[in-house]
Amino acid sequence: MLEQLRDIHLPQAVHWWPPAPGWWLVGVLLLALTIWLSRYLQARYRRQYFRGETQALLKQLWLDYQQQAGNAHNADRDFIENTLALLRRAGKTAQVSADTHATDSHATDASSTNDNSEDHLQAMPSPALLKALDAHSAGTLSAALPLQDISERLYRAESTALTTAQAQCFYDVAKNWLKSNDFKAGKNAGSDS
Repeated sequence: MLEQLRDIHLPQAVHWWPPAPGWWLVGVLLLALTIWLSRYLQARYRRQYFRGETQALLKQLWLDYQQQAGNAHNADRDFIENTLALLRRAGKTAQVSADTHATDSHATDASSTNDNSEDHLQAMPSPALLKALDAHSAGTLSAALPLQDISERLYRAESTALTTAQAQCFYDVAKNWLKSNDFKAGKNAGSDS
């Protein structure tokens, strides 16, 4: 009787393809997570690269100013003008609007009038940009050097020279402003470098 029994037949092995619907869902989620993570890391790298480049340019402006401070007649004006131009370019590239500074400091009257404006730093005149810098520094800039004096140095050739402490304060405020903003590189990020 035992000889008449047939061998046990095992069922066929389950193939890996096509996967179950749950694996399709896991695959789609992993793909979406990979795409999001790569975009996030790329944007983070761009922000850090932009921040480093801008700070290096500001440091170079400072070093150039220190070398020319005693020799050149327009060293103060060039330093202030180039620093403000760099801040405008940073604002343009980072797409930082002027009302960001107004929300950081509620105490300034001039900045609070632009709460709803979409003006970028690139369009701000120098006195308004100086007020925004002063608001960001919580009055440190205007305490060391009146904003009117900075504006005067930009437009008058016969203005008095900055002291070392005043120039250092202006540099520190600009450097702190560049460090504090969360830069998001815009479409023009590579065109101005």
